[in-house]
Amino acid sequence: MKVTEIKRKGFTLTELLVVIAIIGIIIAVVLPNAFKAMERAKVIRVIADLRAIKAAGYAYYIDTGDWPKAGQDSYDPGTGDNYGFLYFMKTDGNPYWNGPYLEKLPSSTPWGGYYRYWKSRITGSVRDANGNLIPVNNVKCAVITVGGFPTQEIRDIVDQKVRSDIGYSYVGEEGGKYYISVIIWMEGM
Repeated sequence: MKVTEIKRKGFTLTELLVVIAIIGIIIAVVLPNAFKAMERAKVIRVIADLRAIKAAGYAYYIDTGDWPKAGQDSYDPGTGDNYGFLYFMKTDGNPYWNGPYLEKLPSSTPWGGYYRYWKSRITGSVRDANGNLIPVNNVKCAVITVGGFPTQEIRDIVDQKVRSDIGYSYVGEEGGKYYISVIIWMEGM
């Protein structure tokens, strides 16, 4: 009986380099698409959150005849009043209040900022769905500010989607972070 010797052949350097090159090409093709998909998911989440908040505001309006008070009735309320959503969750004393109007408080935005609800009067310009500037002067409104955008480019992409799906908006920058203020109700709108 003859014992045959089996030779094991390993990978050559050329074969390893070819495999590494193929993996590199696959990563180069897949990675940018994965990042785009993640950004699209963030935009979709913001739009869904804004729709839910707007629907809750309308439900409150149908029950009470007014829009919810902001917890401190000022721009940029802090955590003490749940970023303005206090009266979406608990009664403000209105006998027709039939809430809570939100199932849970809005969490932070996908970019680490906050949603803030406020009521006020605004003067300046807002943009409509087509991006046209609409002048407003001391107009009463209910607004949700979406903060924490890391770049102006991301904010502008989200703003365009917000205007086409939700309503009027205006944009700004504060301390190196960008924001969108979405008008969910405006007098005369």
